[in-house]
Amino acid sequence: MDIEKGTIRKITTALLCAVLSACGGGSSGSGAAPSVEDSSNSLLRSVSSDEEFVARFKSAYTQTNGNRQDQQPPLAAEGAAADNSESPSGYSSTYTLEDNVDEFDVLKYDGDYLYIVPTIQQTCCFISQGNAAFASDALVAPQNPQNPGSIRILSTNPDDASAQEVTTIPLADGEYVQGLYVQNNRLISIGTTQFYGSYGDAWQQIAPWGQQSVAVKIYDTSNIDNISQLWNISIEGGYVDSRRIGDILYLISRHTPYWDNIYYYPASQQEANANKQTLAGTTSADIIPRITVNEQTKPLLTAEDCLITRNDKADEYAYPVITSITAIPLNNPNSAQTTCYDEDANGIYMSANALYLSQARYGSSEGQTRVHKFALGAGKPDYRGSADIAGSLWNRGQVDFRMSEKGNQLRVVTTRYTGDSDDLRDHQLTILQEATDDLRLDQVSTLPNSSRPAELGKPNESLYGVRFLDDRLYLVSFEQIDPLYVLDLSNTTDPYIAGELEIPGFSDFLHPVNDNLLLGVGQSAQNQGLVKLSLFNVSDISNPSELTTVLLGKDGGWNYSEAQYNRHAFTYLAQADGTDRLTVPVQTSYNSDQGTYISENRLYLMEINGKSNPAAASLDLIGNIIASPSPAENWYGGQNRSVIHDDAVYFLSGDYIWSALWADPSTQIGPQ
Repeated sequence: MDIEKGTIRKITTALLCAVLSACGGGSSGSGAAPSVEDSSNSLLRSVSSDEEFVARFKSAYTQTNGNRQDQQPPLAAEGAAADNSESPSGYSSTYTLEDNVDEFDVLKYDGDYLYIVPTIQQTCCFISQGNAAFASDALVAPQNPQNPGSIRILSTNPDDASAQEVTTIPLADGEYVQGLYVQNNRLISIGTTQFYGSYGDAWQQIAPWGQQSVAVKIYDTSNIDNISQLWNISIEGGYVDSRRIGDILYLISRHTPYWDNIYYYPASQQEANANKQTLAGTTSADIIPRITVNEQTKPLLTAEDCLITRNDKADEYAYPVITSITAIPLNNPNSAQTTCYDEDANGIYMSANALYLSQARYGSSEGQTRVHKFALGAGKPDYRGSADIAGSLWNRGQVDFRMSEKGNQLRVVTTRYTGDSDDLRDHQLTILQEATDDLRLDQVSTLPNSSRPAELGKPNESLYGVRFLDDRLYLVSFEQIDPLYVLDLSNTTDPYIAGELEIPGFSDFLHPVNDNLLLGVGQSAQNQGLVKLSLFNVSDISNPSELTTVLLGKDGGWNYSEAQYNRHAFTYLAQADGTDRLTVPVQTSYNSDQGTYISENRLYLMEINGKSNPAAASLDLIGNIIASPSPAENWYGGQNRSVIHDDAVYFLSGDYIWSALWADPSTQIGPQ
């Protein structure tokens, strides 16, 4: 990683941690909670009564901080993805981690219209534009709309790569739209009352939890000239994440009630006693979040619908936050159902069948991650069990790639911190499955183990790219070289390292081209500062090889791609003729020979050819589309997305679209 990029990541993390240090974690739910017998060893159990629900919640404010298990503020996932990119309609869709599990994003496309969320302008951390110069004055972006702005809708003509704004959806004051879904002539927006940032998925780190709400608005777009709002849904709490499976929107939120005179982290017995007095008359109605659907308000859940942490120790910390999983039928949001529990959630992974919520726990010096599984179906999410895993999960990159479900098993990669200065971190694969006799996730196997002690990565190497693909696991670790590991998971009771390749640089993001080819997006070590794309031949997993590399950006400058930490910035579309097309945005900053500072955003167009013969496959650079901001404004091009539709390419940079035909990217249109 180059120094400037590393510095920005550290500053961003420090700012987030400073904010997070003021908040806590917790959870709750709605609908009938699963029946958990008292003899169970499950980590969560049903609330026995309204009185127990209130007492547990109060106890979070009447214990001193010395009993807390989460002394360090956890970091949430920075983004993640599945490959449903091969669209039979001839156009690309949002890159996701799992097929058939849609993820919201700032740009959505339905084959006819582009739907664009306005950039939420940052209030700090801009690169000074005072001495900026840009490649082409003709490509200067128009003035960005001021908050709240509007959702822009542009019609497209893929024959000539043109786009034209046809309408907008104005946003209310204080309405921060984080992303969109499109489905069956419906546009679904997810808005919040707080802005959580735009680096990766930093907005998932919610602090403080109180006095927030999440807004879900569903629009009918069947007549684009007369868009109507069908549903307006508001849920009390901070936004964690969401996914869509068919007609069901799954929304994860966190809530804590607000009191003017409460010590949220009592540091002394005097403060704890003051909280007891403040909360003396508290009822469950004061604690439970509310949902409003088209101006009709009701409780999101009941106390008896919640799960709570099994607490057998009198001094074990109770969480003052309710984490809710709400299943919202898009056809009838009034029938939404919720499950909740009383622990925090640092990140999620969702398959087509289950939702896994995970949280960092700090009772162990090596780190520990707790995972809860909820089965998905026609009704509310159903608790299926939990497990504690050694090591940390949510520490860098697109970390939900570190989790993968196959059948009834969950595969997880964590990082354990050893305290050994010569080898600070060890990486571990853990495979879990549901127990047959309890609500529990049992360990099937781990790697390394006593029979296979070889480490996953060289000493002191951090873990970068991770990708589970059927019975294989690809891992990229890095300190000075870039080992690519291929693990064979076909026998889940005995996984093993099948092959290894050492090359310079590293890959943050891994994409499967097919069973024999793997694409990596990361950074070059030999040409420091350049974005590196590597095409790997993995047809022989015992002997993986690097076929070719392409370097992107300006040599000697500072270059990075949003696709390294946010999969939604990566676009991939397979063609009927066997050629695969892909686009990668790169932001470049450098000093020109004249001493001026130049900043530009480019979208690089590439093809993978000959993929049916992995030994002869190639990665070919076609060209790029450039979008540069005006030097007169504090322009922030944080959202870079693209769409491929037949031979047309649409590049969203900031709030505006640049476009071109694939065969002639230098002849471009924009900004629109």
